[in-house]
Amino acid sequence: MKFISVLTIISSLTSSYAFAAPSNIELKYFGARGAAETTRIILALANKEYKDTRFEITPGTMNAPEFIAAKEAGELDMNLGRAPVLFVDGKPLGQSKAIERYLAKQLGLMGESDFEAAQIDCIAEHCRDVKDAQMRKGFSAFNREKSEEEKAKARKEWFDVDMPLMLSKIEKAVKMTSSKNGYAVGDRNSYADVAIFSLLMDCTMQSDQDETLKAAEGCQLLMDIANRIASDDNVSKWIQERPKSMF
Repeated sequence: MKFISVLTIISSLTSSYAFAAPSNIELKYFGARGAAETTRIILALANKEYKDTRFEITPGTMNAPEFIAAKEAGELDMNLGRAPVLFVDGKPLGQSKAIERYLAKQLGLMGESDFEAAQIDCIAEHCRDVKDAQMRKGFSAFNREKSEEEKAKARKEWFDVDMPLMLSKIEKAVKMTSSKNGYAVGDRNSYADVAIFSLLMDCTMQSDQDETLKAAEGCQLLMDIANRIASDDNVSKWIQERPKSMF
Protein backbone atom coordinates (compact mmCIF):
# COMPACT_ATOMS: atom_id res chain seq x y z
CA MET A 1 0.00 0.00 0.00
CA LYS A 2 2.84 2.35 0.90
CA PHE A 3 4.57 1.45 -2.37
CA ILE A 4 1.47 2.40 -4.38
CA SER A 5 1.19 5.69 -2.48
CA VAL A 6 4.79 6.57 -3.30
CA LEU A 7 4.21 5.82 -6.98
CA THR A 8 1.10 7.99 -6.94
CA ILE A 9 3.05 10.89 -5.42
CA ILE A 10 5.88 10.52 -7.93
CA SER A 11 3.39 10.38 -10.79
CA SER A 12 1.65 13.55 -9.63
CA LEU A 13 4.96 15.36 -9.32
CA THR A 14 6.19 14.40 -12.79
CA SER A 15 2.92 14.65 -14.72
CA SER A 16 3.49 18.35 -15.35
CA TYR A 17 6.67 20.35 -15.33
CA ALA A 18 4.83 23.64 -14.78
CA PHE A 19 4.36 25.42 -11.48
CA ALA A 20 1.30 27.41 -10.44
CA ALA A 21 1.09 30.42 -12.75
CA PRO A 22 1.83 33.76 -11.06
CA SER A 23 -1.22 35.94 -10.46
CA ASN A 24 0.02 39.50 -11.08
CA ILE A 25 2.40 40.12 -13.97
CA GLU A 26 3.67 43.41 -15.35
CA LEU A 27 6.17 43.69 -18.20
CA LYS A 28 8.05 46.97 -18.59
CA TYR A 29 9.74 47.66 -21.90
CA PHE A 30 9.90 50.24 -24.67
CA GLY A 31 7.09 50.85 -27.14
CA ALA A 32 8.68 48.28 -29.45
CA ARG A 33 8.92 44.54 -30.01
CA GLY A 34 12.68 44.24 -29.53
CA ALA A 35 13.93 42.17 -26.62
CA ALA A 36 10.48 41.77 -25.04
CA GLU A 37 8.39 40.37 -27.88
CA THR A 38 9.22 36.70 -27.36
CA THR A 39 8.01 37.15 -23.78
CA ARG A 40 4.78 38.69 -25.06
CA ILE A 41 4.31 35.77 -27.48
CA ILE A 42 4.79 33.29 -24.62
CA LEU A 43 2.13 35.12 -22.61
CA ALA A 44 -0.20 35.20 -25.62
CA LEU A 45 0.24 31.49 -26.35
CA ALA A 46 -0.60 30.68 -22.73
CA ASN A 47 -3.50 33.17 -22.78
CA LYS A 48 -2.08 34.78 -19.65
CA GLU A 49 -3.25 38.27 -18.69
CA TYR A 50 -0.60 40.82 -17.77
CA LYS A 51 0.06 44.56 -17.71
CA ASP A 52 2.03 45.62 -20.79
CA THR A 53 3.75 48.83 -19.67
CA ARG A 54 5.52 50.57 -22.54
CA PHE A 55 8.06 53.39 -22.46
CA GLU A 56 7.10 55.26 -25.59
CA ILE A 57 9.90 56.61 -27.77
CA THR A 58 9.54 60.23 -28.82
CA PRO A 59 9.00 60.34 -32.63
CA GLY A 60 12.11 61.42 -34.54
CA THR A 61 14.39 60.67 -31.61
CA MET A 62 15.53 57.72 -29.53
CA ASN A 63 14.40 59.41 -26.32
CA ALA A 64 11.95 57.72 -23.95
CA PRO A 65 11.15 60.05 -21.01
CA GLU A 66 9.16 57.40 -19.11
CA PHE A 67 12.11 55.02 -19.34
CA ILE A 68 14.44 57.66 -17.88
CA ALA A 69 11.99 58.31 -15.06
CA ALA A 70 11.65 54.59 -14.28
CA LYS A 71 15.43 54.17 -14.35
CA GLU A 72 15.98 57.12 -12.02
CA ALA A 73 13.31 55.77 -9.66
CA GLY A 74 15.20 52.46 -9.39
CA GLU A 75 12.43 50.44 -11.05
CA LEU A 76 14.89 48.90 -13.51
CA ASP A 77 17.73 48.13 -11.11
CA MET A 78 17.18 44.37 -11.40
CA ASN A 79 18.21 44.65 -15.06
CA LEU A 80 21.10 47.06 -14.42
CA GLY A 81 19.04 50.09 -15.38
CA ARG A 82 17.83 48.53 -18.64
CA ALA A 83 14.60 47.10 -19.97
CA PRO A 84 12.83 44.71 -20.05
CA VAL A 85 11.94 44.06 -16.44
CA LEU A 86 9.20 41.65 -15.40
CA PHE A 87 7.33 42.23 -12.15
CA VAL A 88 5.75 39.14 -10.61
CA ASP A 89 3.49 40.00 -7.70
CA GLY A 90 5.62 43.13 -7.30
CA LYS A 91 8.98 41.33 -7.41
CA PRO A 92 11.33 42.32 -10.28
CA LEU A 93 13.19 40.05 -12.70
CA GLY A 94 15.68 41.23 -15.33
CA GLN A 95 17.37 39.77 -18.43
CA SER A 96 15.05 38.93 -21.32
CA LYS A 97 16.10 35.26 -21.56
CA ALA A 98 15.68 34.71 -17.82
CA ILE A 99 12.21 36.25 -18.11
CA GLU A 100 11.32 34.01 -21.04
CA ARG A 101 12.48 30.84 -19.30
CA TYR A 102 10.75 31.73 -16.04
CA LEU A 103 7.41 32.34 -17.73
CA ALA A 104 7.77 29.30 -19.99
CA LYS A 105 8.30 27.13 -16.93
CA GLN A 106 5.45 28.71 -14.99
CA LEU A 107 3.05 28.46 -17.93
CA GLY A 108 3.73 24.84 -18.85
CA LEU A 109 5.99 25.39 -21.87
CA MET A 110 9.13 23.62 -20.61
CA GLY A 111 8.19 20.01 -21.23
CA GLU A 112 7.28 17.17 -18.91
CA SER A 113 10.70 16.35 -17.44
CA ASP A 114 14.05 17.91 -16.65
CA PHE A 115 15.50 16.35 -19.80
CA GLU A 116 12.75 17.72 -22.04
CA ALA A 117 13.28 21.11 -20.41
CA ALA A 118 16.97 20.90 -21.30
CA GLN A 119 16.12 19.94 -24.89
CA ILE A 120 13.74 22.89 -25.15
CA ASP A 121 16.39 25.20 -23.75
CA CYS A 122 18.90 23.76 -26.22
CA ILE A 123 16.72 24.53 -29.25
CA ALA A 124 15.93 28.02 -27.93
CA GLU A 125 19.67 28.66 -27.53
CA HIS A 126 20.28 27.53 -31.11
CA CYS A 127 17.78 30.18 -32.21
CA ARG A 128 19.58 32.72 -30.07
CA ASP A 129 22.86 31.77 -31.76
CA VAL A 130 21.35 32.66 -35.13
CA LYS A 131 20.21 36.08 -33.91
CA ASP A 132 23.61 36.75 -32.32
CA ALA A 133 25.41 35.73 -35.53
CA GLN A 134 23.22 38.06 -37.53
CA MET A 135 24.08 40.96 -35.21
CA ARG A 136 27.78 40.20 -35.52
CA LYS A 137 27.46 40.34 -39.31
CA GLY A 138 27.04 44.07 -38.84
CA PHE A 139 24.48 45.08 -41.47
CA SER A 140 21.92 46.50 -39.04
CA ALA A 141 20.51 49.93 -39.82
CA PHE A 142 21.90 51.02 -36.44
CA ASN A 143 25.48 50.08 -37.41
CA ARG A 144 27.53 53.21 -38.13
CA GLU A 145 30.90 51.47 -38.52
CA LYS A 146 30.29 50.08 -42.02
CA SER A 147 29.47 51.80 -45.29
CA GLU A 148 26.14 51.08 -46.96
CA GLU A 149 28.02 49.09 -49.60
CA GLU A 150 29.72 46.97 -46.95
CA LYS A 151 26.43 46.38 -45.17
CA ALA A 152 24.71 45.37 -48.40
CA LYS A 153 27.44 42.80 -49.09
CA ALA A 154 27.27 41.42 -45.52
CA ARG A 155 23.47 41.25 -45.69
CA LYS A 156 23.49 39.26 -48.92
CA GLU A 157 26.09 36.85 -47.57
CA TRP A 158 24.06 36.35 -44.39
CA PHE A 159 20.72 35.61 -46.00
CA ASP A 160 22.11 33.68 -48.99
CA VAL A 161 24.72 31.53 -47.23
CA ASP A 162 25.16 31.86 -43.47
CA MET A 163 21.57 31.81 -42.25
CA PRO A 164 20.38 28.92 -44.47
CA LEU A 165 23.33 26.85 -43.23
CA MET A 166 22.61 27.57 -39.57
CA LEU A 167 18.90 26.88 -40.00
CA SER A 168 19.62 23.56 -41.72
CA LYS A 169 21.64 22.51 -38.68
CA ILE A 170 18.80 23.46 -36.32
CA GLU A 171 16.41 21.50 -38.54
CA LYS A 172 18.55 18.39 -38.01
CA ALA A 173 18.57 18.94 -34.24
CA VAL A 174 14.80 19.41 -34.07
CA LYS A 175 14.25 16.20 -36.02
CA MET A 176 15.90 14.48 -33.06
CA THR A 177 13.68 16.10 -30.42
CA SER A 178 10.30 16.31 -32.15
CA SER A 179 7.84 13.46 -31.85
CA LYS A 180 5.02 15.15 -33.77
CA ASN A 181 5.09 17.37 -36.83
CA GLY A 182 4.79 21.04 -35.91
CA TYR A 183 6.37 20.61 -32.46
CA ALA A 184 10.03 21.19 -31.65
CA VAL A 185 10.21 18.94 -28.60
CA GLY A 186 7.80 16.10 -27.94
CA ASP A 187 4.21 16.72 -28.98
CA ARG A 188 3.20 19.75 -26.90
CA ASN A 189 3.61 23.51 -27.10
CA SER A 190 6.98 24.62 -25.77
CA TYR A 191 9.29 27.58 -25.41
CA ALA A 192 11.32 26.11 -28.27
CA ASP A 193 8.32 26.47 -30.61
CA VAL A 194 8.01 30.14 -29.65
CA ALA A 195 11.74 30.70 -30.17
CA ILE A 196 11.53 29.21 -33.67
CA PHE A 197 8.45 31.29 -34.51
CA SER A 198 10.12 34.47 -33.25
CA LEU A 199 13.25 33.76 -35.27
CA LEU A 200 11.51 32.97 -38.56
CA MET A 201 8.20 34.85 -38.60
CA ASP A 202 8.44 37.74 -36.15
CA CYS A 203 11.66 39.50 -37.09
CA THR A 204 12.58 42.52 -35.01
CA MET A 205 13.24 44.49 -38.21
CA GLN A 206 10.34 44.00 -40.61
CA SER A 207 12.70 44.63 -43.53
CA ASP A 208 14.37 41.28 -42.74
CA GLN A 209 11.17 39.21 -42.83
CA ASP A 210 10.98 38.20 -46.50
CA GLU A 211 14.66 37.29 -46.70
CA THR A 212 14.43 35.28 -43.47
CA LEU A 213 11.58 33.20 -44.87
CA LYS A 214 13.55 32.64 -48.07
CA ALA A 215 16.56 31.49 -46.03
CA ALA A 216 14.29 28.96 -44.26
CA GLU A 217 12.80 27.48 -47.44
CA GLY A 218 14.74 24.24 -47.07
CA CYS A 219 13.66 23.71 -43.44
CA GLN A 220 10.14 22.33 -43.64
CA LEU A 221 9.97 21.16 -40.03
CA LEU A 222 11.01 24.57 -38.68
CA MET A 223 8.49 26.29 -40.94
CA ASP A 224 5.71 23.90 -39.86
CA ILE A 225 6.46 24.79 -36.23
CA ALA A 226 6.51 28.54 -36.95
CA ASN A 227 3.29 28.35 -38.97
CA ARG A 228 1.52 26.39 -36.25
CA ILE A 229 2.40 28.99 -33.61
CA ALA A 230 1.41 31.81 -35.99
CA SER A 231 -2.00 30.21 -36.54
CA ASP A 232 -2.69 29.72 -32.83
CA ASP A 233 -5.82 31.73 -32.01
CA ASN A 234 -4.28 33.60 -29.08
CA VAL A 235 -1.00 34.36 -30.84
CA SER A 236 -2.76 35.42 -34.04
CA LYS A 237 -5.05 37.73 -32.05
CA TRP A 238 -2.06 39.30 -30.28
CA ILE A 239 -0.17 39.90 -33.53
CA GLN A 240 -3.21 41.55 -35.09
CA GLU A 241 -3.96 43.77 -32.10
CA ARG A 242 -0.51 44.60 -30.69
CA PRO A 243 0.71 48.20 -30.97
CA LYS A 244 2.53 48.94 -34.22
CA SER A 245 6.23 49.66 -33.94
CA MET A 246 9.29 50.02 -36.21
CA PHE A 247 11.26 47.30 -34.43
